[in-house]
Order: sequence, then C-alpha cells, then structure tokens
Amino acid sequence: MNELAEEVEAALAEVFGEWELGLLARAVVIAELLDEDGERTLSVTTTPGVPDWDTVGLCRYGALSVETTGRGFLGDDE
Repeated sequence: MNELAEEVEAALAEVFGEWELGLLARAVVIAELLDEDGERTLSVTTTPGVPDWDTVGLCRYGALSVETTGRGFLGDDE
C-alpha cells in the first residue's frame, strides 16, 4: 500500500501544482470503488506519514467545508 500512497501523492502534487493551488503537504483520498462484480467498497488512502489521528482531522475539516459552503476550500471562483 505504501507504493500506492506514494503514487497518489505524486499525482496530487502534480495536479495541484498545475492548478497553482499550492504545495501539497498531506492528503486523504476517499474513493468509492467498484470491483469486478460491481460491489462497492470504500478506499481511504493517505499520503505517506499521515498518522490516523491526522487522517480523522483532515476528514472532519473537509466535511466541515462541504457542509458550510457546499463545495470545499478551492476558492471563491472555483
């Protein structure tokens, strides 16, 4: 899983850099995945070195953003 986390981190850093959103410090990626049978699973991947308590904090921070603005912290013009 560490290799997957490193690849996710590199991809996010590249995308955020291209959009000039700043330097990626850490990330939590929550994705719903479909397996070959169409069954849904939830995947939670963090960038390397993010402790569990920080994962929870980042998830709560993101949820608060969506709950209060309906979209997150990308900026006013996004």
